[in-house]
Amino acid sequence: MRGLSFRKDQRGAAAVEFALMLPILVSLQLASVELVRAFEAQRRIAHVAAAMADVISQGPTTTGADLTDAMKAGQILVSPLPTTNLSLRISSLTANAQGTVAVDWTQNQNWTASGSASVPNGYLAAGESAIVADVAYDYTSPIRYLLPNAIHFVRHAYVRPRLTTQVLKTG
Repeated sequence: MRGLSFRKDQRGAAAVEFALMLPILVSLQLASVELVRAFEAQRRIAHVAAAMADVISQGPTTTGADLTDAMKAGQILVSPLPTTNLSLRISSLTANAQGTVAVDWTQNQNWTASGSASVPNGYLAAGESAIVADVAYDYTSPIRYLLPNAIHFVRHAYVRPRLTTQVLKTG
C-alpha cells in the first residue's frame, strides 16, 4: 500500500523538472549575454569610424594634433570596452583628373593591417576627395562560453569634406 502512494505523490516534481532545465537555461543566458556584448562592440566601432571621419571632414585643414585628438575621442567612444585591441587610421584620398585614387595623407594608431586606405570603386569622381576612417577591433568575450576566440571587427567610414574639395594636412 505504501508503494502505491509513493508513485502517485507529485510533491517535488517541479523541483526535478527545474533541476533538469537549469543547465539549459543558464547556457541560453550566457550565450545571449555574449552575443549582445559582441553586437555592442561591433556597433561601437562602426560609430567610432563614422565619428572620426565626420569630425575631420568638417574643417578645411587638419593637423597631426587634430588627428590624434580624433583618435583619442574614438578610444573614449569605445569604452567601457578595453581599448588595447583597438586600431585606428584616418586618411584623405583624392581622385585625380583620370579618376585614379591616391592617398594624400594618413595617420594611424596601433594599425598593423597591411595595405593603404581605399574607397569603394566609383565612390570618387575625378577631382573629388574623401576622408576615410578605418577602425579594427578584436573583441574577446569575458565569459568565453559561446565565443571562446576573439572576433575581428573592421569598419570603414567615408565622408566627403564639407567646406572645401579636399582637407589639407598642415604642420
